[in-house]
Amino acid sequence: MKIIEHLANIKLPATLLVVLLIPFLTDPWMSYDVKSFFFTLSLTIKSLLVFVLPFIVFSFVVSCLARMGKNALLFALLLIMMVFASNITAIFTGYTIGSIMVPLISMPITLDALDGSGLATMWVFELPPLFTNMNALIVGFIAGLLVNLLDMQPLRALSFRAGDVSSGFLKHFFIPILPFFILGFAYKLHADGILSQAISAYGRILLLVIVSQLAYLFIYFFVAAKCSFRAFITYVGNVFPAWLTGLSTVSSAATMPVLIDSTERNIGNPIMARTIVPATVNIHTIGSAIGLTILALVTLNTFNMPMPDLAGFAIFGFYYALAKFSVAAVPGGVILVVGPILQSLMGFSDEMLGLITAVYMIFDPFGTAMNVSGNGAFAIIFSRLCQRLGLNGGDDGNEDDKQEPESSVA
Repeated sequence: MKIIEHLANIKLPATLLVVLLIPFLTDPWMSYDVKSFFFTLSLTIKSLLVFVLPFIVFSFVVSCLARMGKNALLFALLLIMMVFASNITAIFTGYTIGSIMVPLISMPITLDALDGSGLATMWVFELPPLFTNMNALIVGFIAGLLVNLLDMQPLRALSFRAGDVSSGFLKHFFIPILPFFILGFAYKLHADGILSQAISAYGRILLLVIVSQLAYLFIYFFVAAKCSFRAFITYVGNVFPAWLTGLSTVSSAATMPVLIDSTERNIGNPIMARTIVPATVNIHTIGSAIGLTILALVTLNTFNMPMPDLAGFAIFGFYYALAKFSVAAVPGGVILVVGPILQSLMGFSDEMLGLITAVYMIFDPFGTAMNVSGNGAFAIIFSRLCQRLGLNGGDDGNEDDKQEPESSVA
């Protein structure tokens, strides 16, 4: 019986690992059309998810704030301050590591960007979103505050019902089809040769970025676990499916359903998980904060430009942390927003910007995986802080700060 329970616990992570290996195992005999079909199917599912996500974000935020009563505004302000502090800490960590290691590494200059033509789509299915996730987040905060201000029980009950419907959609529809969702993107990454090109052309830089991100992430989770190795293993195991999903889809928004499920297991409070994750999924990105900062220093070194001193970098770091609140929920969205800041504050030329954009897009799957995992660690710490301040979003979740998280991975 325990063996059956053990297999059930590791089912999702094991399935995702197998899915990522399928393109390599089936490449010799799998036809192009079949690969293209799965890739198109993944894009179709993603289009549906992107269309629905704003409603999910809105319902989760409103339902949580409705449970908080007069504490809702304090919750929103505290969240913004904590996200900014976490992002800027990661940015300066990237600067510290890069300042030490980048001068020791020489990177070959290759301006040939990937054209992404490895797989074509068989059909196009697009549902243009009625409003963005950021707009949904803002409107959700306002609506949640109004529900508390008006103190009307029908509105409060309606917000609770909306949250339950959104949760049901994620758990009973999206999670079951997750392997098919990932499979198409896995075929696309394999066809484009992104991993092999990253390793061959920028292997040492890739290694530096990944090691730095993983070290920072593990420290983050170890702090969240209060230096308990057992809790650390459980937290990391629970968030591992979200890490794999982010790696394959290269989309924090697309990973949100899996991350919500992982966070619910880690903090034991579904209400808080369904609010913190949607609110931070695109604005709290420690993986790209470390990775892009190191890549910026590498690019400066490649073009024989001096490294910025701490005072000069501090200005860039501040604006970079602010820019994260407006990042688009698309692969490479960070570099699109930060590019103008690199040119204005770091002296990047058009050629330098082209190089860092190409390299960043190669590294983006790894950065996205680190981003979503970092959101999971942030949710643990932030939910614990909210609990101490009495902002726990109701009594549906775990009220005991010492209670062990629910493990989904051995």
